[in-house]
Amino acid sequence: MTATNHMLTGAVIAVGVQHPLLVLPFAFLSHFFLDIFPHFGVMEKDTPARNSHPLFKFVLFIDTILAIALLFIVPFAVVQGVNWWVIFFGMLIAWIPDSVWLAHYWHDHKGRMRTEPVWLTRFHLKIQWFEKPPGIVLELIWFGCMTTILGALIA
Repeated sequence: MTATNHMLTGAVIAVGVQHPLLVLPFAFLSHFFLDIFPHFGVMEKDTPARNSHPLFKFVLFIDTILAIALLFIVPFAVVQGVNWWVIFFGMLIAWIPDSVWLAHYWHDHKGRMRTEPVWLTRFHLKIQWFEKPPGIVLELIWFGCMTTILGALIA
């Protein structure tokens, strides 16, 4: 899933659950739950080819801008009984397993050798069975659902 969808899901969990000791593990686990579903990706023979693919770069750019904007808007837009930091960290924790891909992206971009993936990264790769351009449809549906639910929770 895109960072935006992971973060919106983290926000919904934070507003719905509200207790930090529950929000953080639920948000973290939600990441892997979402990655089981078909989602956007560009399958190339190797990762550097995928990273340089124009469609991948376009979606990554839009997703990054939107995710950062939401990370700094949503926690302060919620005025109910949830502390802004619970929402902020819920959003961040829901995305954090994907932070490993930043290092891989950087190494690929610089032409450096990668380290061997740790067990969590290997698990992450195994559950992402469908990452193809048509997955953007489910991404958009999930985005609509999460924004609708979040809007209903904070209204």
